[in-house]
Amino acid sequence: MKRILTGTFLSIFIAIVAFPLAAQDRQGGEDDAMLPEIDPQDIEIRSEFNARFPGLRRQPILGFEPASRVYRVDPDRMPYIESREEVVADLPISDMARPDPPPYARLHYSPDINAFGRVGGGSYTSPEANFWGVTRLNDKSYVGGDLDFSSSEGHLDGQASSFRFLTANGEFATKLDEQTRLGLDLGLQNSFNHMYGVETSLDIPDSPRKEYGGFDIGANLERMKNGVAGWQVQAHMRYYDARVLAGDLSDQTDEGVYNISLSKRWAGASPTETITAKLGGRMGDYSNSLVADQWMTGQAGVEYQRLFNYELHLTVDASIFYGSDAFEDKIYFGPDATIELPLFEGATLIGNIGAKPYVRTAEQLHTTNRFLDSGNNFRHTYKMYGSGELKLTYSEVGSLSGGILFEDISHHPIFERNAVATNPDQLLFYKVRYADATNIRLYAAATHQVVPEKFWLSGEAYAQLPELRDGGRIPYSEKLGLNSGFGLKLFDGMTIEGWADYRGIRENDQGQDMEDYLLVGGQLDLSITDKIGIYGKVVNLLDQQYQQWEGYVERPLQIYGGLTFKL
Repeated sequence: MKRILTGTFLSIFIAIVAFPLAAQDRQGGEDDAMLPEIDPQDIEIRSEFNARFPGLRRQPILGFEPASRVYRVDPDRMPYIESREEVVADLPISDMARPDPPPYARLHYSPDINAFGRVGGGSYTSPEANFWGVTRLNDKSYVGGDLDFSSSEGHLDGQASSFRFLTANGEFATKLDEQTRLGLDLGLQNSFNHMYGVETSLDIPDSPRKEYGGFDIGANLERMKNGVAGWQVQAHMRYYDARVLAGDLSDQTDEGVYNISLSKRWAGASPTETITAKLGGRMGDYSNSLVADQWMTGQAGVEYQRLFNYELHLTVDASIFYGSDAFEDKIYFGPDATIELPLFEGATLIGNIGAKPYVRTAEQLHTTNRFLDSGNNFRHTYKMYGSGELKLTYSEVGSLSGGILFEDISHHPIFERNAVATNPDQLLFYKVRYADATNIRLYAAATHQVVPEKFWLSGEAYAQLPELRDGGRIPYSEKLGLNSGFGLKLFDGMTIEGWADYRGIRENDQGQDMEDYLLVGGQLDLSITDKIGIYGKVVNLLDQQYQQWEGYVERPLQIYGGLTFKL
């Protein structure tokens, strides 16, 4: 009886449990077709589950937080990418400056010093001295200066040929605040040289002499808000005096040159774009026994610079000049455009085109030709030019460059020898004549460190065609030339340097050929201590007899020696 009751009870229990399971396993019924289709991603769980396990830290279970929502995402959606303009718009101003330039690897074979000096002497009783130095007064100011002195008792027999060349410059700069800098500079020049002898019926002493010198003073004030935007004001004044002591040919030129300029630069719309507005003027006041006059050059313009795609660099200057002198008053256009285009790694193409008026001052002319007479007039020269250059950096220790330059010059200053009015064959000292000229120049240069920071070579060769518009070549201008040099550091404290400069055949103002010449020289520097050393120098090693300006034979072989010091 008990077994019957037990069996009956189990049968009823199994039937009750199996009925709902069978209902869930039904497939394809009519009732199922009435149910809506539900995507599992549309199910939002609104319950909160807290798991409690004794001895374990309580951890939230992802997906069971009521505040957390799971949304359906379109699988074909497009990702959001900011444009370049949107990226730049969100950058702070401090991040919109120009990119840092590549590091400059200078040829550094000596320790950094604050001062260097060289004092010695050479053949024909020729003392020389060179000095430069800079020191900081405090963390905001510094003062510096340089001196260049050379003289000689002369090398010519039967003709005085002594000379003295002295120039000295000083500079002071200080920061008035974090954005403002003030600079002051002062210069001095005092020189003389003997003129060459002339044979003429005029009363001229056997040893004519020329004395010249002057001083200059200037100031520079600039305020830069950052590395791009800011303004700058410059003012400069220079006085120059040149006197020729030659009897009937004696004369004197006094000249004052005054220069002032203002520039304002600000950033453009692009991070690599700057705009500069410029305004300035330059005036010269001169007098001699023949004339007393003035010249003036005024400038107003805008300069635009931009770096495209961090590769192509463009500079465009649109300026207008007003020139006034003893000959004419005229408006000049002074555009200038420079483009630097990297072709591939290590190769850069540089193009430049433009025009500009300028005046060669009395100081510049007398410095170029120390046998120039004092009675000259001055006028504006207008030069139009265009050039193309290719630079190749084939390694970290070598580079090549080459290019072509074309110049079309109106009123170019030409040096010619004066002549007696009654006898054109009796040539005197030099004068300045203005003429139109053109010049085409091809050049190639190379630098290479054979042994890095131990042995290096450099050189530049050029060929040019300097011609006058009215026919003939520009006087005293060569067609071929070469400048070269080398340096060799045998060991710490000992350096040998050498150079060779070649000037091809030239023509004087009469159209006659002047001989070419090659100047070779060398110098040895040897350090005795960290502060003191000695040097030896040879100039015109080949003992060439040459004339840079017709009428005066330059110095032959010279040997120099002396002391060097550094601080």
